[in-house]
Amino acid sequence: MPTRKELPRNPSFELQQELLTRPERNPTHYVAFEDAATHRFVPNATTWSRVNAWWLADAAWIAYNPDANGVRDVFRSRAQMDTCEAFAGSGTECYLAQCPSFAIVTFRGTQPNDWQDLFSDVLLKAVPWDVGHVHQGFGKALEPVWKPLEAALDKLTDRPVWFTGHSLGGALATLAAYRRGSHAAGVYTFGSPRVGNGIFAGHFDSLFVERSTRYVNDHDVVTHVPSEGVAFPRGRYTHVSNLRWINKDGQVGTSEPTVKHFIQDVFGTSRVFLDIINLMQQNVRITPPDALADHTPLYYALHTWNDYAVNGG
Repeated sequence: MPTRKELPRNPSFELQQELLTRPERNPTHYVAFEDAATHRFVPNATTWSRVNAWWLADAAWIAYNPDANGVRDVFRSRAQMDTCEAFAGSGTECYLAQCPSFAIVTFRGTQPNDWQDLFSDVLLKAVPWDVGHVHQGFGKALEPVWKPLEAALDKLTDRPVWFTGHSLGGALATLAAYRRGSHAAGVYTFGSPRVGNGIFAGHFDSLFVERSTRYVNDHDVVTHVPSEGVAFPRGRYTHVSNLRWINKDGQVGTSEPTVKHFIQDVFGTSRVFLDIINLMQQNVRITPPDALADHTPLYYALHTWNDYAVNGG
């Protein structure tokens, strides 16, 4: 039986700061894809899979590593993928790892100096996209890597291709998966913000049905942005479906958080969180609120592993 892994207990300011804003430093020495040869990915899964969730959470986590060769080594040596190709442009990065039976596309999440991209009122504007309207910053961020990535994916029509990402990476994975349509086996996102308006979300949901899963760790603040009303007059920003919510005890279910409007009710505006992050990066010793700490990439990897270890499947 797989063994549960403990989350950091009472992390110091320094540890929580690195876990949240500099995950690539890996201060806890987490081992991505540990024992992946024993706990294999299910390439042809047509419904939600706990082991696939763990694989894709780990893939989303290692995408933060700025060392492309290091990412390739992890995919090859631990995940036993044959190749891993990097795509980068204008600050956007993603990886395409493949073996004969499946492939994974993972997008890098928010970088230390890019939190403004999530909370900026200017970039929150909803603009026309392939279908409906999407967050201006997210739609723009996908374009620099899309053509070379699409060309590489066109050569892989003989195997399932899965998409993933954490934070901003989750938003980009959602957009990229939609563009691949029926050629995308599925998409799992972790701590993703809202991507587009109701028209976009409706088209996405009808296309993917059971092939998409959106993980939210308790009151993760990033999953509350952009605010629904910011898309006006283009409707409301709307999350895509198939939520898996991780409660404060680490249990995974499909229920909504008990206090749905927690962020707006307590803090009033997401700009408050940007101010907190800026202070943390200036080494001001301020303890991040739970809603911000819940966004930590490593916690998603640990929670999805533990869910698999306890429940299997």
